[in-house]
Amino acid sequence: MNSDGLTEFLAVVRARTFTSAAKSLNVSVPHVSRQIARLEGRLGTKLFHRNTRSVHLTQAGETLKKSAQQIDDDLEAALHEVSNTQRNLVGQLRIAALSGSFADQVVGPAMIEMAALYPEVEISIDFNARHVDLLREGYDFAVRAGPMQSSELIARPLSSRTRVAAASPEYLSKFDTPQRTSDLEGHQCILTHSNMWRFSDNGKPIDVAVSGRLSLNSGPAILDACTRGLGIAYMAIGGFGNTLSDGTLVPILNRYWHTDRSIHVVRPDRKFTPRKVEVAMSHLEAFAQKVEAKDEKALGLIGAV
Repeated sequence: MNSDGLTEFLAVVRARTFTSAAKSLNVSVPHVSRQIARLEGRLGTKLFHRNTRSVHLTQAGETLKKSAQQIDDDLEAALHEVSNTQRNLVGQLRIAALSGSFADQVVGPAMIEMAALYPEVEISIDFNARHVDLLREGYDFAVRAGPMQSSELIARPLSSRTRVAAASPEYLSKFDTPQRTSDLEGHQCILTHSNMWRFSDNGKPIDVAVSGRLSLNSGPAILDACTRGLGIAYMAIGGFGNTLSDGTLVPILNRYWHTDRSIHVVRPDRKFTPRKVEVAMSHLEAFAQKVEAKDEKALGLIGAV
């Protein structure tokens, strides 16, 4: 539908002169005249009787006025409804999030709090390791770890995490305690999504190939296996709970632990971001900051900072 000229038409109807209509729209008088002329040409009829002092609607103009005002009123009501929806936060929110300790400590609690604060928002979270197609599968945003690759997505840094290596005293009593990352060869390492562990040596990232008979993608399961003496765990410090400070597990390879800002919120690259999405991301950032502060304190307790 071509609505060119309707805005100018209604402005002239309300202002009663082309000059006043132009001022109300903050455009030139010739612009208003051209738009009205084009509208009349498209309709094949005159809409105004004009003289030097004022304009009056023709019969066709009166007919168009009724319909155009109804359209304008309906549009204004629709915009008002959308604005209220944005303020009141209603509707669905679909999130894809990596599983693990960060999901347990940040994503879940943050979105549960949001659900309590905004009862008209329906929140659905898919805790999964896979990289979903946000656009095709209809997600509002995702929480991801690692480098961002898609140019169709906007990435927003969310959290930095320090990965810590640890083992039980029982395990270390049976095997030599690794002193260097190369010493991990031959050890039972509890794997997650990859057999490559990233460490840092004097600030330089190094990737170390490890092996083990257990491969788990659950933080609590990794912790359970580690405390049972089944191998070395390497995961974000938050996943260890109090086991490092109370002696249940022994931190190892401290000088090689790696910290990076690898967790991001990613969303489709669109001109407008719904307010419910902005509020959800703000909640995540607030919870992530609390967890970072807690992690720093935990690192301090085991003498790693």
